[in-house]
Amino acid sequence: MFGKHFGSMYEGSMVGAGAVVFAVMGYVIAKQVPDRVVGSQVRLNPTLLAAILGEDEKDIVRAIEKLCAPDGKSTTKTNEGRRLVKIGEFDYQVVNGAKYRAIRDEETRMEQNRIAQRKHRARKSVPSGPLPGERQAVAAAERGDHATYNRIAATARKDM
Repeated sequence: MFGKHFGSMYEGSMVGAGAVVFAVMGYVIAKQVPDRVVGSQVRLNPTLLAAILGEDEKDIVRAIEKLCAPDGKSTTKTNEGRRLVKIGEFDYQVVNGAKYRAIRDEETRMEQNRIAQRKHRARKSVPSGPLPGERQAVAAAERGDHATYNRIAATARKDM
């Protein structure tokens, strides 16, 4: 999986929480998966996470506890500002996971629409068939009818 880190994460109420908290949150963002019941969830095994991040397991547990704790300064008041809610032994609901996933999807959708619109405009601006009178002019030239050819060409020049 992948996730999008928003700059506001580094300037919000987590400021000063410590590098391990930010590392765990980065892991959460990258590893969260959509869930029909809770919106988004992640599996956090402190032993495994300690090995992955190269940190002490106790520090990982404290970081997870910090992310599960109420945060009165959080701009999202859902679940008292908690970022994670424990739903199983190692499973956690990512409180804003679905919200931020939707933002990413909306940005992707808008970019896809911009590209499609650009391609559509490019196709529209290039004529897809013969120009008006082109077939008649070619036929006249092939017959050797220079008068008809010149008349069609003169009309086409006036239209430009």
